[in-house]
This record gives sequence, structure tokens and C-alpha cells, in this order.
Amino acid sequence: MFQASFLYMPPKPTFFHIELGPSSVKNKKKVFSTGMLRAGQGRERELQLGSELPSGGVPGPGDAPAVVHLQGQGSAIQVKNGGVLNDWSRITMNPKVFKLHARSGELEVLVDGTYFIYSQVEVYYINFTDFASYEVVVDEKPFLQCTRSIETGKTNFNTCYTAGVCLLKARQKIAVKMVHADISINMSKHTTFFGAIRLGDAPAS
Repeated sequence: MFQASFLYMPPKPTFFHIELGPSSVKNKKKVFSTGMLRAGQGRERELQLGSELPSGGVPGPGDAPAVVHLQGQGSAIQVKNGGVLNDWSRITMNPKVFKLHARSGELEVLVDGTYFIYSQVEVYYINFTDFASYEVVVDEKPFLQCTRSIETGKTNFNTCYTAGVCLLKARQKIAVKMVHADISINMSKHTTFFGAIRLGDAPAS
């Protein structure tokens, strides 16, 4: 009796490959994926083609957080009770999101969102004052407060830093306001500064 045997060969996978043209590589405006479909496979694989990405595959400038950083102009000033600091020098500021009112020292936000606000002040203690305090105010209402004291026999100056996250509406104003009277501030660019970063949109309520 004649016997025959058969060897089953599974179907070979089929590959689809797409070559990037010189212009596409140069511009880097489209990213193409190579996909693979295997015969006999029970489900489909998605083949993503032509998905848009910014040049270089990284987020564009419009996606970056908006930043403002102000620092002291380098001279010592005397602040009276409740005085708002206004001797600021702009180092960086996104004009579409922030506006500095130089005369009043207030920083206005132009876009709703979630903001990280920070500040540091270097204080000189005079007239036997043994502590100093300042506030970061939003529309003249306290949002953050920083208080530092001086140790007996130590140097008569100190720095005080505070920071926090706040939901702000467009046209609200932020400022740094000293609380106590007869305080001398060293407006050094390295020790006295003020700024904010827009982290993104406000959370949905």
C-alpha cells in the first residue's frame, strides 16, 4: 500500500514597509509607522500613518508653560507699613499671559489657569525689629505669607521664601507686600525675586 505524508507549512508573515522620502526626512513633519499583518491572525492591527508631530518630535513653544521671573534691581530700599514692592526688573515674561504694572509693582495674569507662584525677599532688620514678614497677595488679599526672625548676636539680615499653587482668573493681580513697618529690603537680583508659572488650565469643576 502506498502511503503519503504531508508536511504542513504555516503561512509566512507578510510585511508592509514604507520608505521615508528625502523631503519627509528633512522636514520631520510626519512620522510613519511600519506595520505587520500576519496571515491567519484573528484580529487586526492598526497601522498608523501620517500622524502629525511638531518638528523634532517634541512639543512646540505653544505647549510650554508660560513663565514670568522678576528680580530686584540691586539697591536697598526702605518700605513703610503695608508697602508693595515695585522695584522689579523683568528677566523673562510671556506677554500673552502676564503683564507687569511697573508703577504699582502688581503682576497681572491675562489668561485663566492654574499658576505656581513663588517669591523670596532679603530683609535687613532695623529699629530693634527681631522679625519680618511679607505676603504674596492676589487682588490685595493674602494668599501666601512668609515670616523669619533674627537670632541674637547673628547677622541682621535674612531671606524668606514662599511658594504655592493658585487658580487665577484673567485680570487678577499678584503682588509682594511687606507686613511690618520700617523694614529695609535688599533688592539684590540674587536674593530678592518674584515670579509665576502657568501650569495649565484650571481643573474642570
